[in-house]
Amino acid sequence: MHSMARERQVLDASSMLICSPVTELNAGCQKGSKVVSSIPDLEPDSIGTYNDTVLDALDGVLAKLVTKGIKAIISPHDGNAFGYDARMAHVLNYKSRSSGKAWSQWGEAILAFDIQNEPFQQAEDQASNNDPNDWLCGRAGNMNALINNSGVKLATGGVGGDQSHGNNLMPKAIECSAIDLISIHGYVGTANFWSSNLPSMESTAASNNKLLYVEEWGVTTSDTDNFDSQASAINGAGIPFVYWEFTPGPDGTQNCWTGCCTGYDGYEVGLNSTKGNVQQALQSAASRSAAQDWSGLID
Repeated sequence: MHSMARERQVLDASSMLICSPVTELNAGCQKGSKVVSSIPDLEPDSIGTYNDTVLDALDGVLAKLVTKGIKAIISPHDGNAFGYDARMAHVLNYKSRSSGKAWSQWGEAILAFDIQNEPFQQAEDQASNNDPNDWLCGRAGNMNALINNSGVKLATGGVGGDQSHGNNLMPKAIECSAIDLISIHGYVGTANFWSSNLPSMESTAASNNKLLYVEEWGVTTSDTDNFDSQASAINGAGIPFVYWEFTPGPDGTQNCWTGCCTGYDGYEVGLNSTKGNVQQALQSAASRSAAQDWSGLID
């Protein structure tokens, strides 16, 4: 797990938000928003030596979310497998300054932890060969032991990255009893992909006692179908979604003040942008019945 949380708004019959730790966060201006403070990596100097600045900052975000009835999914970004179990134990056992609870027990604020953001994204052969070393379920088992039936869930985090590789529903992920949620990641360009594939994905997850949601999807201005069309297709399937990413400031299609707006990847949608109607997408999600029963998790 690396540095601070960039926040991704979510979606569904109620509200969630994903906090995705990244390699580091530097003060300045990113994606139309002003960043006040730089935040170092969790392990800035050596593996196993922790600097909790990132966790303290994220804890402050979680405390604010709770007051608004919003839950977070914590999605660790980690390209370094060395010390992973110890690193995640440190994160899960971190004691919130606001609630006094370990994060692993703070179900009022945290819906789930991803085992990792896009596991095997850099090792596609491991995913396409169904995780021969049982890495994913092994990590899930270790994390689940710390969660210990607190109500906080475990999600896959988008196995293999974009579903164009075909690994988000890897059999060992679907069959692992320690995993609760199946995360779909897709930068697919068309609304038809979602309307054609989500029903069968949901059925596969449900038959293995898993809930399914779209954890990452993004739209560029060159895609065949725009944000509104793809959001409508996902909502039409009754599947909760998280978008990469809604930005409170201007997105890359909007004017920005001098010296601002760096780091765009082309998928951003500003809350007041003509690239997509964010309010309509979220209101539509909230007005629909989900294909699966999420009660007790995001009521």
